[in-house]
Amino acid sequence: MVSGNEQYLSEQGDEDRLRIARLVAARLTRRYRWVDRDDLDSYAYLGVRLAERHYDPLRGIDFAKFASFKGQYLAIDEMRKDGLLRRVGDSRPGISNGPVAEDLPDASSDQSCHRLEARELCASLLKSLEGDDRRLMLMYYTDEMTFREIASVLDISESAVCLRHKSILGKLQRLAASQGLIY
Repeated sequence: MVSGNEQYLSEQGDEDRLRIARLVAARLTRRYRWVDRDDLDSYAYLGVRLAERHYDPLRGIDFAKFASFKGQYLAIDEMRKDGLLRRVGDSRPGISNGPVAEDLPDASSDQSCHRLEARELCASLLKSLEGDDRRLMLMYYTDEMTFREIASVLDISESAVCLRHKSILGKLQRLAASQGLIY
């Protein structure tokens, strides 16, 4: 007997999976520039296929949206397992410091100290946001998603995402000014 999940996934074509994997690979390319694009394509496709195992159509979430996000995180996990990426502070044998270490700021330099202070400021301001506003900012700045990709996730128009982004930036700027963090 075929389960509802297996039946739904059998209806998903390879073209759909490849299209989603290409979107995931494009997002990964922006974050992990040092990884070969063919490798990112392979990890993205693997991530999408692994995401299928976690998908439940009864939850009412569109498969493409689910697979693009779950697939991205599963692809990153697979790259970590293969030693291509590592978490900060990971000192397990066989995990090289590689290009990731080059991206970590050197706390002894003035420029890095300013960057760390700016990150802490941004983190504290982001905590003041709620729900979709915080999610929008994280998708744009952390996941490096485009307004179009965010619009499809939040199920709103691209112009609405742009307007909300601008509104949130103004809100954060006023909040930072009221706290004396910026002038």
